[in-house]
Amino acid sequence: MEVDGNGVEDELTPLIIGIGSEVEITVLVIDDDPDLLDLTASFLKRERDEFSVKSEPNPEDALERLRENPVDVIVSDYDMPGMNGLEFLEAVREEHEDIPFILFTGKGSEEIASKAISKGVTDYLQKGTDSSQYSLLANRIANAFEQYESRKRLVQSQQKFSKLVMNSTDMLGIVNAQGRFEYISPVCKDILGYEQEELIGECAFDYQPVEDRKHVMELFFDAIEDPTQEPVIEHRFKTADDDYVLLETRGKNMFDDDLIDGFVVNARDISGLKKRERELEQQNEQLKDMRKVIAHDIRNPLSLAANSMVLYEETDDEEHLERTKRAIERIDSLVDRVLMMAKHERTVEGTEQVPLKDIAERAWEMVGTETDRAELHVVDSRELEADPNALQQAFENLFANAIEHTSGDLTVRVGTMEDGIYVEDTGQGIPKDSRERVFESGYTTNANNTGFGLNIVKQIFVGHGWEIDLTEGADGGARFEITGITFRPTVY
Repeated sequence: MEVDGNGVEDELTPLIIGIGSEVEITVLVIDDDPDLLDLTASFLKRERDEFSVKSEPNPEDALERLRENPVDVIVSDYDMPGMNGLEFLEAVREEHEDIPFILFTGKGSEEIASKAISKGVTDYLQKGTDSSQYSLLANRIANAFEQYESRKRLVQSQQKFSKLVMNSTDMLGIVNAQGRFEYISPVCKDILGYEQEELIGECAFDYQPVEDRKHVMELFFDAIEDPTQEPVIEHRFKTADDDYVLLETRGKNMFDDDLIDGFVVNARDISGLKKRERELEQQNEQLKDMRKVIAHDIRNPLSLAANSMVLYEETDDEEHLERTKRAIERIDSLVDRVLMMAKHERTVEGTEQVPLKDIAERAWEMVGTETDRAELHVVDSRELEADPNALQQAFENLFANAIEHTSGDLTVRVGTMEDGIYVEDTGQGIPKDSRERVFESGYTTNANNTGFGLNIVKQIFVGHGWEIDLTEGADGGARFEITGITFRPTVY
């Protein structure tokens, strides 16, 4: 331990910047006494090889040097003509508020020390007569520089983190044990439409639909109890315009971290990803269907036509020619099926808010008005997010299917349920053992049809992220229920 001019012990600690680092520290010493200035510079160079010492007898010249050549640490005397050490410190702080400044003076007093601290001095050391004071000064310089570099690295790290958070497409949030937001990154404006301050203090669960909330809360509170659990949850979150966005949220319990003291959530919008996944699933199914038609269905009539022609050439029997003709017609029908499949490769395009009533009535105009034995009844209507053209096509196919399979009078009803819509008719219905198969590609009970009508209906609804189920209507007819739909709150 060393003792400074005031009799205070000071520990000599080595300068540690980094393992294997060789750092040169530029020290600017200011003292109006040339002999003391040279002596201080000489001792400092002898104490530390990493010191590069510059000397200035005049504070004004020192300020000019600082403007031209930056230094790492300043060591200044106090009692100097023209500008004393505190005035020099004040001038330095106007341009360099963070640079380490050590007041090294023979005129020590509590008043000077107090003023120096208030003006932002880094350290204060009183000159003595023993040469050990320069070892102490060297140690103070090294410590001041290391602290300055550490603060600078911390600020840089904070700035990098802030930029990462500001520019990340994912939302970063911290919630407390009750699920209330204590922090959320600014990207919440782009994803959810809220400003940060609108969500701080709000309970995250209140922004989730009831059907998602229970599952999310169970996983959250399980992770609160057991920090080893890091749940990954898919759920919907209400946006500022009363819509919902699909999020994938990853959580981590960090209540034991003194800095975080909360549950960290990282969320990203996966609505587009899920839509693309559904599109790819549709395309894969369509490719399988096309392969089936080409590899099997078309091959059969081709074989029939070829063999029938052989028999016709051998026997001149017109029946073989008729069979060939029917096989070719079947091939033509199958080619139409393949073309239709290719045409509907992408069943859902851009979506918008559309009233159910308008879509149903436009679809009915296309198919229902061709017969005077059928009528449409829209029971109620709400707005939903959908591709209007694809949705109208789905309704056209449902209406046409009902009319085609009913010989007498027919009523088709369209309405809404809690999480979906329904299309119900008063026709003869569809047997239970056929209800799953009616959605299959090419399934039909009419040889003149392609069997793609209800398959396309299912593709369209699944492409929107919904589900379709077939059951029996109130009057014994067919009832199609489409669920998984999120409505706008307005009821018409």
